[in-house]
Amino acid sequence: MEKKDIFIVSGGILTERLVSMIKEDDLIIGVDRGAEWIIQHGRIPHYIIGDFDSANSSFLETIKEQYGDKVQIFPSEKDETDTELAIRFAISLLPTSITIIGAIGTRLDHVLANIHVLLQAERQQIPSQIFGTNNRIRIVLPNKTLLVQKGEYKYTSLIPFTEKVEGISIKGFKYPLSHATMEVGFPYGISNELISEQGTISIEKGILLVIESRD
Repeated sequence: MEKKDIFIVSGGILTERLVSMIKEDDLIIGVDRGAEWIIQHGRIPHYIIGDFDSANSSFLETIKEQYGDKVQIFPSEKDETDTELAIRFAISLLPTSITIIGAIGTRLDHVLANIHVLLQAERQQIPSQIFGTNNRIRIVLPNKTLLVQKGEYKYTSLIPFTEKVEGISIKGFKYPLSHATMEVGFPYGISNELISEQGTISIEKGILLVIESRD
């Protein structure tokens, strides 16, 4: 099967702008209430995954009839979140990239869990990201260089995702760093700004969270 970019549509905050990012040849995985939302807005997911505890009961019966074996239904009492199940399935398809929309909502615990599952893709050498209405979230692993392009996001924040992140180097930003260290509890990497058309971020040890924000 030809490798594709995968969009996971989760059940958090979704907008037409986020859905417009999905190209015609991208593969779509609808997650629980996110599947219902995207179908209502004219896009047909290739796969549907979830426990459907937050979806309309009539919708569940409809997708069972229309999608058959493309629907994966899980019990509501389980160790994994629906988005984690979706990203595991996405990884098994060996995509070129994974983008999650609808991963940011009113449940902060789910937001944090969704950020954590990005690691599963990154550790398999699959570029992954979360897009929200105001933010883009990515993860940097050692010996990888992350590119940040000048555009719709005003601020770029760096947050340690392990107890210590070492060898942090960033270029093209108002506040550059060279082989710096960040530790949990000391968030001095908040609200940096690009001063070049493109910036780079790399680390030597640990895991770094990169959040781009509109305001």
